[in-house]
Amino acid sequence: MKTVLVGVGQAGGKLADQLVSFDRESGYESIQNAVAINGAKTDLQPLAIDTILIGQDRVKGHGVGGDNELGAEIMEADLPEVQQEVSNRITSEAESIILTTGLGGGTGSGGTPVLARRLKEIYEIPVYVLAVLPSTEESNLVQVNAGRSLKTITDTVDATIVIDNDAWKSTGESLTEGYQRINEQIAKRIGLLLAAGEVSDGVAESVVDSSEVINTLRTGGIAAIGYNEVQAAESSKLPYPTPSAQTRLSP
Repeated sequence: MKTVLVGVGQAGGKLADQLVSFDRESGYESIQNAVAINGAKTDLQPLAIDTILIGQDRVKGHGVGGDNELGAEIMEADLPEVQQEVSNRITSEAESIILTTGLGGGTGSGGTPVLARRLKEIYEIPVYVLAVLPSTEESNLVQVNAGRSLKTITDTVDATIVIDNDAWKSTGESLTEGYQRINEQIAKRIGLLLAAGEVSDGVAESVVDSSEVINTLRTGGIAAIGYNEVQAAESSKLPYPTPSAQTRLSP
């Protein structure tokens, strides 16, 4: 499925960056373009994808400090410029727009609903949000941000794919230690989903195509990704290699 990624906030930007890396290394080329948006300059600097710094008049490149309302305000103030930058990356081949975000942070939880609403007003292709829930180890403010944001996002976009950070942590591992590994695992699963219908070395990478994914998500609401991996037999009667991983989408 050809898509354009928009990472909002620190977690969203890192996840978008990781998804692009997985897509390029796998040779799927399902992600046409990607851009990360944040109010904190230092969070954008390490990313390999294009970036947009917002809220410079208000926060001077220092971020919103977890303030959900301020995150929404700086996105609203810079929305014309952000919309234009995102639009420049959407071609006629794009089949969807996916916003990646962490629901606990100020810019992500506050800014994502604002941008999603505008994109839904403009484009006929589906707008999805890949949202990461905060860990129970994080502060009460983070939990409140997530609750507010998830309801608004779910009511706005075509579907919301939710990732639970706690479910991905290894035993005895802190969330900080696990961030990179968790993002890699998420990117692998979502990357395989986006590879639906894409062709690598002459072989389709999935038994489903993009229209089936879109139709499954058409019901809206919250979706979850199920994943299983098995080793293919060394001797196969099929004329082409079978994929070693399958992704199932549950609305």
